[in-house]
Amino acid sequence: MRVPTELHARLTRGLRLHALDWPGTAPAVVLIHPNRTINRVWDHVVAASTLPNRFVAPCLRGHGLSDYPAQGYRLADHRDDLIELVAALDAGPVFLVGQATGAMLALMIAHARPDLVRAVVAANPALAIPAAVNEMVRSQVQAQVRLADRAAARAALPFASRWSPEVVEHYLDHALEPADGGAAWRWRYHPQGVAECEADLVNDHSDAIRTALPVLVFGGAEATVLPPSTVDRVCALLPNHRREVLPAADHRLCQDNPAGFAALMDSFVGDHLPRAAPA
Repeated sequence: MRVPTELHARLTRGLRLHALDWPGTAPAVVLIHPNRTINRVWDHVVAASTLPNRFVAPCLRGHGLSDYPAQGYRLADHRDDLIELVAALDAGPVFLVGQATGAMLALMIAHARPDLVRAVVAANPALAIPAAVNEMVRSQVQAQVRLADRAAARAALPFASRWSPEVVEHYLDHALEPADGGAAWRWRYHPQGVAECEADLVNDHSDAIRTALPVLVFGGAEATVLPPSTVDRVCALLPNHRREVLPAADHRLCQDNPAGFAALMDSFVGDHLPRAAPA
């Protein structure tokens, strides 16, 4: 199994992004996590993938081991960070793979800088989410600023009902950090930043995600958070899309069914790898 190294990308604005970097062939596959998670959500997908490609999974600003600026958490802020990171990889056009907020960011990058992107995998893209979903997430964030112990964190995990015990424990291993001098625990994200990004997701960013590049779009077969109509709206904006459904998955597709996610991703990426010139 490939083991990632840690990459610390310092952007021109002074912000530092932390990323995991699995060795492999070009072109690279860049994995973009959802809001209020960290890049370790991709570990089981990468482990299940049969692609030989390099994988790079950054943490968004205000998440995981990246820097936590006091402000600047709208989608455009995250997009601009990631554009600079992808350009700095100096790996030619990459594949972008994102889920929920990450899917929106992948499409926004493809729209703004198609020269950096070969194709996109957009899982459960969070286009113009219902206000009730925004309120649910923001309420959860406010209620989970301080967690008494690991058991409390496990019980509070959102959207985790379909995760395997291995996925749950792996996520807790990486997504929690001590608080109050070790007397409690907290999630590794900036609560106010998460809330700001979530509020921006209510807005309709249709004009910022249109792209003629190849895009695989899929949601979970058991989706309860974002309805299939959301996927319908996204697909209507993408003239070169393929639509699939991921079985045994609700909202956190890469953790609900990492092997199924990897299979869809591998098939699509494999279809769009550059072909060797004939001898």
